[in-house]
Amino acid sequence: MQKTKNVLSLFARLSFVAFIFALLLLFAADSSYTAADYINSGICREFRSIMAGFGEIFPFSLFELLVFCLPAIIFLVIYTGIKRFAYGRSRLRFLINLVAFVLLIYSGHTLALGIGYKTTPLADKMQLPDTEVTVDRLSEVMISLRDEVNSLADSVPRDSQGVFEPEYSFTQVSESILSSYSALEEEYGLTRNFKSTAKGVRAGKLMSYLGITGIYTYITGEANVNTAYPAYDRIFTAAHELSHQRGILRENEANFMAYLLTSTSDDDNLRYSAALSMYGYISSALYRTDSDAYFAISEGLSGLAIKDIRTSNAITKKYADTVIADISEWANDLYLESNGTDGVVSYSQVVELTLAYFEMKK
Repeated sequence: MQKTKNVLSLFARLSFVAFIFALLLLFAADSSYTAADYINSGICREFRSIMAGFGEIFPFSLFELLVFCLPAIIFLVIYTGIKRFAYGRSRLRFLINLVAFVLLIYSGHTLALGIGYKTTPLADKMQLPDTEVTVDRLSEVMISLRDEVNSLADSVPRDSQGVFEPEYSFTQVSESILSSYSALEEEYGLTRNFKSTAKGVRAGKLMSYLGITGIYTYITGEANVNTAYPAYDRIFTAAHELSHQRGILRENEANFMAYLLTSTSDDDNLRYSAALSMYGYISSALYRTDSDAYFAISEGLSGLAIKDIRTSNAITKKYADTVIADISEWANDLYLESNGTDGVVSYSQVVELTLAYFEMKK
């Protein structure tokens, strides 16, 4: 009996218990939207909040630090394993602890992310009408967004190159975004808000090579944003990742929530980011559907807004056509499909939600 205790460390036992608990919650969430909503807004929300609170202690991105330390961590694990096996010391204990660690990571993933994919679709929570994607509807919404962009393009701050660049810290941006979230959570049945701050990742080039504009990492509890992209992308991405942090996991829904949060803000900078970001999604959909209608509307877009779009596109083009970017997109697509979504194509499905939202506002 003493030998069993030595093999199964306290860490391993707690990890196995957490794994079983997470599996039970996942099975319960699979049973119905109601159960998934209850779990996601309860224990999952508390878990994400605690992890975010831990990340708030540090003014820099722990995720970025973890990425840079990852090779050393992997080397240390391999070295320890070789040493244990070479000298025959606690081989089984080492293997069990390694398995326990992997299961603990999975358990955290299930609580922070996995169950969120099982919840009631956002369109149902908001009672959005069923709306068909047609040329007329796309044109109508594209014109509305174009006019919103044009009305704000001249008034928002710009750098010496004429590119939109407000003097905002991520703390200020996050406060404005979360203020909008608090105003909307009761109206649309969203998970309760909590305090957190999106963080800029300084290694923007690395994220760009991976095709990543932002990422929510539950392990550090942080909403991370690629600082290599222009301001309107950074603001919209911050809203997207903060939405993930609050349990809105489907990519199309997080994109739509990012638009909703920034477009309903009192801040012109956030509203400009909202209108220009969503203009990109809607105009792309219209271009694929009816290019003539697209060109007719896009001709009226402000030259300042065009400069912002070209700045963003130049960064994407610079890093997108690489083997690393292709591998990263494949991995992300596989991950999203494993959670029951349509993969990376789900990002662009925000168009359907946006058309329905504009229809409802009528």
